[in-house]
Amino acid sequence: MRFGLIFSINALMLMGCGLLMLIPAIADALTGQGWANAFTISSGITLLIGLFLYLICPKQKEPLHTKEMFLTTTLMWLLYAVFSAMPFYFPPHALTLTDAFFESMSGLTGTGATIFSNLESESTGILLWRSMSQWFGAMGIIVITLIVLPTLKIGGMQLFSTESSMLSERINPTMRQSIRDILIYFVFLSLACTVALWAAGMTPFDAVNHAMTTLSTGGFSTHDASIMYFNRPAIQWVIIFFMIMGGLPIVLGPHLFYRRWEGIYKNVQIFTFFKVLCCAVLLLIPIVGIDQLRLIIFQVVSIVTTTGFVATPYSTWGSFAATLFLFLLVCGACSGSTSGGIKMFRFAVIGRIMKTKLKSTIKPYAVFMPRYGDQIIDTQITDAILLFLGLFFITFIASTLGLAAIGLDYMTAFSGSLSCIANVGPGLGNIIGPEQTYANLPAGAKWILSFVMLAGRLEFTSLVVLFLPFLWRRNT
Repeated sequence: MRFGLIFSINALMLMGCGLLMLIPAIADALTGQGWANAFTISSGITLLIGLFLYLICPKQKEPLHTKEMFLTTTLMWLLYAVFSAMPFYFPPHALTLTDAFFESMSGLTGTGATIFSNLESESTGILLWRSMSQWFGAMGIIVITLIVLPTLKIGGMQLFSTESSMLSERINPTMRQSIRDILIYFVFLSLACTVALWAAGMTPFDAVNHAMTTLSTGGFSTHDASIMYFNRPAIQWVIIFFMIMGGLPIVLGPHLFYRRWEGIYKNVQIFTFFKVLCCAVLLLIPIVGIDQLRLIIFQVVSIVTTTGFVATPYSTWGSFAATLFLFLLVCGACSGSTSGGIKMFRFAVIGRIMKTKLKSTIKPYAVFMPRYGDQIIDTQITDAILLFLGLFFITFIASTLGLAAIGLDYMTAFSGSLSCIANVGPGLGNIIGPEQTYANLPAGAKWILSFVMLAGRLEFTSLVVLFLPFLWRRNT
């Protein structure tokens, strides 16, 4: 294990994080609010530590080995969570270490679970930093990594095997061109969402923040009431549209740029995604009422894309809606998007395998091969899906039992674990419900949920394998 190479890569990421902290520092300085010093100090510490690590660590041109990729990816997320928490930890807010780390991890993983209340009293910089953490957590870290690694003669494509939720296919012959297309597409969507929200009635500051947290499917807001604060149908429709765009595969943009229509209309999981949305809306209409159709669509899209925005207190819709939302929490949107959850790709593959097995039962002497689009589903794909599902439910069961052991009630433990593992945010019940925060949870519960958020964001494998003893043996 070449720790020098691993830390030199993470040192570059830390320096990038330190530079980003200057943006909210400038925002606070311009508005005359008291958070500028916290961001300036945090930026200086992060930059100095990153520079120090980079200077003392040996630089090597050999590619990363598999186990080094796993450690690099996990360490990168942990270091970003630790250092991006510093502005929360320093005065004037001076959160506890637990709360600062929880808020930071929630932002970077796009979960949207928050310990902040009375957001209207927070400074411009702190609100902006929360939104930025979700935007860069969703795309920035991966994009920066794939730009930085080639300068070290390391194949940037390697980390996609450990951050599999971000990109499900190579869209261009060269990685540099792929990164450029993805970045342009994501920035374009963010700018379009900002302009649309501003035109719909948000202030420019609210529009910028909500555009970042909508496209990242993160769900942080600048107001305690989330989207309920605005209470404007136009704003809700704009957010619905861009939450859907955030839930679609990010390779959709480059396909549109190059007019590769086949890559869009033959994408099975996109149609599965819209089928799930439509079915959930149709199931809720008889329960909630057709007059609430806009709010039904908003909450279904928000939950399925794991954004977690709240436009209405849906906990009052009854037990059927609450139970349905628990199942939708698990689904997630498309693989290759910024959302969490199991992802539509896996459900589509499982559905086709089940269909094939049922045909084989009826006609045992016939040969049926499960297909995803035009491709035959081989055993490597099914094994990978089984591994993911096994780790998903083992982590979910273990975290739920851990939260219950701490003393949380069943609904809080169950929904909190499920919400954080799927990177959604709001849970159910009186403690972490859609109108509540995670502030009242015990410190132990926040550390468990922080780990669960990271595991869900990294899709389990790259984190879990670090705990296997054989990984640390020599010559493995």
